[in-house]
Parts: sequence; structure tokens; C-alpha cells
Amino acid sequence: FQIAFTKTFVQHYAFIMKTLKKSHESDTMSNRIVHISVQLFSYENQRDLFDSCRGCTSVIQRKTLLSPTPISSLLLGTCSYEENSLHVVVNCGEALLKNNTYWPLVSDFINILSHQSVAKKFLEDHGLLVTWMNFVSFFQGMNLNKRELNEHVEFESQTYYAAFAAELEACAQPMWGLLSHCKVRETQEYTRNVVRYCLEALQDWFDAINFVDEPAPNQVTFHLPLHRYFAMFLSKAVKCQELDLDTILPDQEMLMKLMIHPLQIQASLSEIHSNMWVRNGLQIKGQAMTYVQSHFCNSMIDPDIYLLQVCASRLDPDYFISSVFERFKVVDLLTMASQHQNTVLDSEHERSMLEGALTFLVLLLSLRLHLGMTDDEILRAEMVAQLCMNDRTHSSLLDLISLEYINTKNPNPKSGIIPGSLSFESVLSAVADFKAPVFEPGGSMQQGMYTPKGMIITEVWDKEFDPVMVILRTVYRRDVQSAMDRYTAFLKQSGKFPGNPWPPYKKRTPLHPSYKGLIKLLHCKTLHIVLFTLLYKILMDHQNLSEHVLCMVLYLIELGLENSPEQESDEEESAGGQERCHDSWFPGSNLVSNMRHFINYVRVRVPETAPEVKKEPPASTSSDGLASSQNSGTAQVFSLVAERRKKFQEIINRNTSEANQVVRPKASMKWSAPGATPQLTTAILEVKESILSLLIKLHHKLSGKQNSYYPPWLDDVDVLIHPEIPRYSHGDGMTAVERILLKAAIHSRLNKRIIEEICRKVTPPVPPKKISSAEKKTLDKEERRQKARERQQKLLAEFASRQKSFMETAMDVESPDADIAMEVATSEQHVSEAIYDCVICGQSGPSTEDRPTGLVVLLQASSVLGQCRNSTEPKKLPTTEEEQIYPWDTCAALHDVRLTTLQRYFKDVS
Repeated sequence: FQIAFTKTFVQHYAFIMKTLKKSHESDTMSNRIVHISVQLFSYENQRDLFDSCRGCTSVIQRKTLLSPTPISSLLLGTCSYEENSLHVVVNCGEALLKNNTYWPLVSDFINILSHQSVAKKFLEDHGLLVTWMNFVSFFQGMNLNKRELNEHVEFESQTYYAAFAAELEACAQPMWGLLSHCKVRETQEYTRNVVRYCLEALQDWFDAINFVDEPAPNQVTFHLPLHRYFAMFLSKAVKCQELDLDTILPDQEMLMKLMIHPLQIQASLSEIHSNMWVRNGLQIKGQAMTYVQSHFCNSMIDPDIYLLQVCASRLDPDYFISSVFERFKVVDLLTMASQHQNTVLDSEHERSMLEGALTFLVLLLSLRLHLGMTDDEILRAEMVAQLCMNDRTHSSLLDLISLEYINTKNPNPKSGIIPGSLSFESVLSAVADFKAPVFEPGGSMQQGMYTPKGMIITEVWDKEFDPVMVILRTVYRRDVQSAMDRYTAFLKQSGKFPGNPWPPYKKRTPLHPSYKGLIKLLHCKTLHIVLFTLLYKILMDHQNLSEHVLCMVLYLIELGLENSPEQESDEEESAGGQERCHDSWFPGSNLVSNMRHFINYVRVRVPETAPEVKKEPPASTSSDGLASSQNSGTAQVFSLVAERRKKFQEIINRNTSEANQVVRPKASMKWSAPGATPQLTTAILEVKESILSLLIKLHHKLSGKQNSYYPPWLDDVDVLIHPEIPRYSHGDGMTAVERILLKAAIHSRLNKRIIEEICRKVTPPVPPKKISSAEKKTLDKEERRQKARERQQKLLAEFASRQKSFMETAMDVESPDADIAMEVATSEQHVSEAIYDCVICGQSGPSTEDRPTGLVVLLQASSVLGQCRNSTEPKKLPTTEEEQIYPWDTCAALHDVRLTTLQRYFKDVS
């Protein structure tokens, strides 16, 4: 009967959806439908469940999308119009999506896919995968936002709630369900099938929106489920199935297309936070916050960043870096001239957009969520990041941390059930202390909170605090400042640093071998040009360059040194420092060698009123600025766009002979070079600096003292052998510069020699340094304090250890027989240990001393006791008016008499 009823039930799916759409009580009907379907689809009969799966997929595709609407989702150029687009998406304003009426069918579909045998047949059926990808494509690019440039939007639509809910429930949850069955090598073919048909659906989408290489300006959609399916199955293929990534990746032309829309989202986030979308109302900020919110982040921003990391590891690094700064609209800012003209960005937004571009690069190059970290490592990093922002309750931590890493049995990110959270509790006890509930002055009780480990165990703040992870997981900018304030308080309380520290540099988990190409971004000329330019402008006090920009620049340099290639051959380089200068940017792509390369002059495009115009070009400067991509300021600034387009054209020509007919002419570029305007003229700027010299002068500027930097290895050679000195772990900008210069010297003897030469030239020539006893005391004062603090901590730890051993010894004085009896009783207790289910958090486990389980009892006033009588005679129902059902011998009557008597002889206040 159940099988026959199941088949009949599935056949009526179309009618069910039609009835749900028309019903005025869809919630009640949905609950009743699910109560039936959850019983039918819980048994694992492969044939009938698979038929149900086919029925669900067919009905969802045909009936959920009742009002598709064509859009020009991120169209090309200005010659494309909405009617030219062939792509259709769901209408987020339709009641079916707006009221979440579709959830019973999605719930049934996820329930069916939870059976491994059914998911196996689903992933093997090519026709069903094509159908499903076609269904997902209807959500690709929905809820398109167009930036208002003139007037404030008249009506703020709230359809984005429906859009985010639809992608999470109709697209992401089935994705996580399918991924849960692709965890072993034997399931490699399933991943290949999904990736294949996902790429086909993506290519169809690109064709439908007439996309080539650049999205339409001032448009963004946060909904790219096809990109996220592709990204997450790639991650699972490498992490669990040991697949060779190159065997399932498309060609470079397709990778270039895949990276554009996720990159556009990252740039739009910075635009929104820079108030460039303010005319679109508050709803656009709501979308930006929902995109990174804890319930959505592992299904949205995490796959997007991972996909960008994959693309960056396989594409030309110069092309990728150029694309990033072009998308963030800060190309014109990257000039060494004192004045510039930005044709696509207002000056008031330049600083925040530059900060956003550099922060994105730091996130891209630092995050390892899908690039080598285990689930336990991810859980620990997530938990530390949340605790560093604020103290948290147990329930808020469960809510803020993605359940994908907490729950290994049920990877559904929206599930409220956490069957296996022992790792969560063990990690929590390792990184946090519990502050017991306390009474506030008003009488109310404050909840118990978890806080990072305290002063004795300082590993959390000292070694595990990761500002990059905090930035990724913050919904509000104030949370980043809150984490830095708590970090500052810790350093001051522990005596590690008394001033205002910068975010600490944290070493990264090693990259998985499949993603080693990501390191190429740190060793490409384009990035080195950008870093050199920004360091120079900061040193020259150019406007629109904040401390955050300097912090990110130094972080990228240090990240490049930490991930530098094998030791270079110093013999290949001449030892001549500035004697080997020549008019070019950088001779190679290795950051270690490029740091010491001096640049004499650059050619810049500036307004005619700029001070650089007055300078005549020296005879030794080459006039062929555009011929060499690293010779002039013009090449530096505008080759970012030109180089990107040249690389794209080369790849297009290599992949297809007909590509020249597809690529748009340069006349339609949205990012035109300001040099084309008649108001700009060419000028020669004298630089004569290297990255090393700029860092040393920057140290002088930050300290406010001339010749403040002194190479530490001149006094102590051991720092080159053991560079992990505690005083370099925490500090401000000067500490960061000192740490970078030390690492540069360790990686190359030439760098070490040139640093010493720069310091001698900056400092007037003096005999070998002789330090008096007083000066020696001043220099070593901080080190002595640090050693004293370390000795004190060792003593405290030793006292605690002795106290613990004494207590254990005192406990062992008891008789051995008693101990044996206690052990037997304990073992018997473990055998019959009861397991309790918590109705609040959904966890199951025994009641222990560390985590006791209690029964909550509610006590409230009641009149039941007042009905008790002294006599044992049964009550009689009254038959006359004189008789009463409540005799005077009840407890309530006696209490009233006693109270009246007391009130007669005593005052109420007594």
C-alpha cells in the first residue's frame, strides 16, 4: 500500500503546487503535506524513491518558476539592451517565492537525496543532472541590482529576502546533500558528471547574456548558484576524492569568464561600504550583509573566493592582478604623480576602494578554507575569530559558526540538528574560558559567556588571533575594531606592547599542492609595481592613502617573502647596489630580488599645472616609454588595463581562430586611459629608490627620528638563524617594517648587504659603532623586560604544576581498597550511563561534572492545595441553596481565618 500511495502522491505533485499557490493558508497546507511526505520518503526503496526524485525535479522545474522574466544580467558594453538577452530568471516578487510557498517540495527533494542509493542514481543519470542544472540556471543572476546615479530610488524593494532564501533552500541545500555522498575516491565519476554539466550550463548562460570578457558597469547580482556548484564540487574533488584538478578544469578562456562575476561581487561590496550605492537605499546594504552572514557565508562568499583562488592559480598573474584593480576602479590612482585624474571614480571614494582592493588581495592570498585546512582547523579558526570579536554564549557560537564544519553527519547548513558536535565542545574548551553567570546590580542575571583563554595560557591572542579571518566573518565593520581593541587590551595587560598595535601577521597553513599556482600572484611584476608605487606615495604623504593601505601593502610584502621560491643564486647578481641601476621597473618576477632593484626615473601623465611638468628629462632617460612595459609611469599606470586585454586576446587567439570577430573593439572600452585627454602632459619623475630603501625611510618616518633603523644582525648574528623573536610578533608599523627587512635579509645575502649600505648612506659616515653602557642599557631594556616576563610565567606555571601534584598526592592517601571499589563503581556507572537529549540546543550526551544535564522545573502559584479538607467524607453536590460545594473545613478557609485573626491583633506592616 505504501509503495502504491507513494507513486500516486508523486503524480499529484503538480496539483499540490498549484493548490499551494492559490491557497490563502499555504503554511497550514504545507505542514500537512510535509507530514505525509516525510513518512513516505523515509524508507530506502531505491526504485520508488528514485521515481519520486524524478517527479520532484520535474515538478519543481515546471511549477516553481511560474513567472520567469528576461534580464540583461551583467550585459556587455553599452550596445546591449535587455531585449537582446535570452536569459530568464525567477521573479523574486512572485508570491510563490516571496512567501516561500515552494518549501514543501524542496524539503521532500532534500529528504530523498539524503538516501545514498538514491543520490548515487541521481548523480549517475545524465539526463537528470542536465534537468537539475537547467533548473539552477533560472536562479543564476536573479535580483539584478542597478546602481542609481542621479536620484534616490523611489521604492525600496524587499525582494532580496526571497532571492537569498530561494538560493539557499532551492539550490544550496540540495548541493550540500549531493556533496555529502562524494567523500571517497570511488565517487570521482559523480563529481566529473556534475562539473561537466555545470560547465555546460555556465557556457549556455554566458551565451544567453552575450558575455565576452567584461560585465556591464554599475550592475551586480549576488546570486551565482552555478558558479558555486562548480566551486564546491571542485573543492570536494581535490580534498576528498584525490582528483587531479587540471583534469576537470576548463580552458583558460573559460576560467577568465568564470572569475569576472564573483570578482564583480567583491568590488561591489567595497562600493556599497563606500556609500557609492547610497541612492539605492538601505536594501542594498542588507544584501551585502546577508551575503557574508553566518547562515549564508559557506554557501555564497566562501565558494566565490575559492573559485577566484582557483582561477588565480591557473591564469596569468599579471592579468589577474590587473583585473582586480580595474574592477575596483583604482587604476588611475596607481600613479606616482602628485596629481591624477580618475575618470570612473570620485576622489572621495578612492581611499576606501583602494583599501577594499588590497584587503581583497590579502583575503584571496591568505585564506585556506578550501586550500588545505582540515575541518577541525577550520572550526578552530572560525571559533577564535568569533571569540576575538566579542564574548559569546554557547548558543550564539553555534549560530555564528557555519554548521558545515561543526556537523560531519548532516552537512545541511540550515539544519537545526547537530548530531555530532563533540569536536565543537573539545575545540571550545581548548580556546575559550567560561565566565559563570553573575547577578547585575538591578537584580537580573547575566548569561554565562565564553571568552578567549586568559593571561596564563596566551596561545589564542598570541598565536591564533587572525585579523584576516575576522575581516572575512564580520557583518559590521565595528566588529573588526572591537577585535583590535580587545587585542590591544591583551597586549597592554600582558606587557607585550604598550602602544597601539597593528594587526599581527599570522603564518598560513601550507597550500595543497593543487593550488601552488596561487603563490604566483605574490611574485609578478604588476603587483610589485603597485606595491612600489603605494610605498612611494605614502612616503611622500600623498592624499587618499591611509594607514590601512600601508598595513595591507606591508602584509602583502611579508606574505610574498614567506612564500618565496627557492633560494636565489646571489652570484648571478652584481654586488654593486645603486651602481647597477638602470631605467626599468623590475628585471624579474621574484619579490626577493625585486626588493633591492633601484628605479631611477619614471614617466608620468599629469595635468599641466602639476609640479612635475617643470622638470626636464635627463639625458640618461629613455624616451621610448610605451615600448617597455616597465620603463615609465605611463606604462605602470595604464598597462594594467592594456596588459589585461593583451593577455585575454592572446588566449582567445590561441583557443579559437574566430575569436577576433567576437572581441569588442577598443573604442567600446569603459576604462579609457586619462592620458587621452588633452589636459594631461608627460613628465619625468626622479625616484632613485628601491623597495628596501623605501621601507627603511618609512621606518624613519613612522618613528619620527632620523636614522632610526639599525640592522639587528650587526649586534646579534643569531637573529638571522633564529628570526622568531617575540618582540617582532606584536607591535606597530615600525615592528612590521623591521620584521620584513629581517626576512628580506635572511632570504638573500645581497639584500642583507644592500640594507647595510642603505643604512650607512642614510646615516653620516662614522667609525664602527661603539655603544656606551648607558645606551646599551636603553637598547636592551625591552629585551630584559621580555625575559623577566617569560621567567615569571615559567614560575607561575611551575607553581601551578607543583600544586596540582600535591593535590593528587593528597588524594592518593586513601586506602587502595576504596580506590578499587570506586573504580569498579565508576566502570559500572559508565556501562549504564544514561544519555539525555537537550530540547533547547538539540545535543545528546551523558550528564557529567563538566557538563551536567538538569531538569528545568517551573514553580507557580496554585489554588489546588486550598481545596484540601480535614475530613475524609466525600463531597456531595449541593441540591439546595443552603448547601455549599465548598465547606468551611478546607485549607483555604482555615488560612483565611488565621489571617483575619492575625490582622485583628497586629498591624499589616509587622
